[in-house]
Amino acid sequence: MVVALTVATSIFFLGWISQILGLSLVQAVVSSFIGSGAVAALLYLNGYVGVKEGIPYPIQLRLSFGNRGAVLPMLMVVFVDLVWYAIDAFIAAWAMTEMVLVILGWPSDKIVSQGLSYTPITLIVYLVAVAAIGMGRIKSIKWVDILSGPLIFIFFGWFVLYMMGMPEFAAKSIPVWEGGVSWLSSEFLLNTAIQTAWWGMIVPNISDICRYNNSIRSLAYGHVLGLVFPQVLGTAIGFVGTYLAGGNYSPIDIIAMYSPTPLLGALGLFFAFLATATTALTGYLPGIMNAFIRIFKLSWNRVILILTVLSFFIAPWYIKESLGIAYQLLNITWYYSMFLGPVAGVMIVDYWIVRRRRVVVEELYNNSRGSIYHNGVFWAGVGSFIIGILGQYVTAIIQGKFYYVFWIPLPGLELAWYYGFLISGTAYYIWNKWKKG
Repeated sequence: MVVALTVATSIFFLGWISQILGLSLVQAVVSSFIGSGAVAALLYLNGYVGVKEGIPYPIQLRLSFGNRGAVLPMLMVVFVDLVWYAIDAFIAAWAMTEMVLVILGWPSDKIVSQGLSYTPITLIVYLVAVAAIGMGRIKSIKWVDILSGPLIFIFFGWFVLYMMGMPEFAAKSIPVWEGGVSWLSSEFLLNTAIQTAWWGMIVPNISDICRYNNSIRSLAYGHVLGLVFPQVLGTAIGFVGTYLAGGNYSPIDIIAMYSPTPLLGALGLFFAFLATATTALTGYLPGIMNAFIRIFKLSWNRVILILTVLSFFIAPWYIKESLGIAYQLLNITWYYSMFLGPVAGVMIVDYWIVRRRRVVVEELYNNSRGSIYHNGVFWAGVGSFIIGILGQYVTAIIQGKFYYVFWIPLPGLELAWYYGFLISGTAYYIWNKWKKG
């Protein structure tokens, strides 16, 4: 399941972002290994709860945030899932648009220059189709999801090897060791943060994915094989392919531009569409749906309609240049990382250090007045989350790093996810020690 979730077209965008930031190929690979390795370790720690206790993440959140307090981190996670659902919908529609234009026989330069202009239309068609599938409760695409990821991975890997043998790229030297930035530069640290936050978003709710695993042992090799290996390799492949093409074109564009035949181009773009669309459907949609239903008490079909409208307005269809999409992905991933690190820090410290893996599962479902979870807010969890956010602002003030989103100042810390995780986790541990003392 983790392989099907992580291996999508967007994984090659990580290599594109790396070379835009000026990293060498080795720097990009090392940065990817650090980021995905850290996430894999945390996925094991939080996924362990799902396998051992058999609880979904909304119930797991009650351990550290309380019944009502769990709504806060749940909203954080749902918002990020919603953003990524919209982005993946856009990427899928983008691939579908260029696939149709290839089939219609458009010249490649025209496809790349005008493809994004037609993508909003394709996005509407895609979202309406997904809404229709969603109202059928998404029962029939599991195996499509499992197969589509490896298909795009194999195709794009072969495609980049094909590009390396093309005469027009024969004299082009890939910057394997020497990049335009140093190992401790802001760009390298930012890329490491992006590599972490890319799938660090699923650390809080990984128990939803892992709780049906047959064994805890599978978590370790499952996340290495399903996350670290594909992310590092996907970064390298995406780096080489987009660098050869000049750096201004996305992995989707270069399939349309350099495929040896229109048939292969259309096939590759179809794989790109399929892998991204099924990841959005099976990876993001169920969690968003369940959270909306739990929090807002809406029906499944009504949430589907709301989600469809929100996704259209969140998706970056207003950007008409490929390079603009890359910077948008970079910034969005950076923005949300400051909120999810603190959630993960509290959850992991609670289970592994404060509770020492001792949980009475039945009590988590006890909503009677005598239960500690009855409509409660655990201020140790909520407060530590807030401290993690404030700690990032304090650190940003000390370092003099801020950036603005709609005139709202946000900490300009390259490693915001790590700061938030460590500060909130430490605060939660100290808070609980103080309560017991």
